[in-house]
Amino acid sequence: MERHLAASPEDPFLCGACREKREELRALEDHHTRGAFVRSCIHLLREMDHGSCFFYALEKTRGAKKHITCLLAEDGTPLMDLVEMCGRARDFYTSLFSPDPTDPGACRVLWEELPTVSVGDRV
Repeated sequence: MERHLAASPEDPFLCGACREKREELRALEDHHTRGAFVRSCIHLLREMDHGSCFFYALEKTRGAKKHITCLLAEDGTPLMDLVEMCGRARDFYTSLFSPDPTDPGACRVLWEELPTVSVGDRV
């Protein structure tokens, strides 16, 4: 579009369309930049340049710190495959939050030593 505008700069339709597209690109870049600011936890928008390489490198570094890249298997070997890591995490939390089997005999021993209160003993 800019090549066509350079060839015929007096065309009002091309001028308007080019201006409109530039505004759309500017709005899209602004939206993208604001999302990057939110993700990188930078709160001083005024002090950062839009689209600076430093800023995007900072966002990438902070984002990389939030990702798990390796988990240890039950035998201690490192797992780096995403499917294996998800399976290991699922197995770990399933076993962590599963109820332990209880021994009925041990429960009876505990309950026998607890004091009992009858209805007539209330004060």
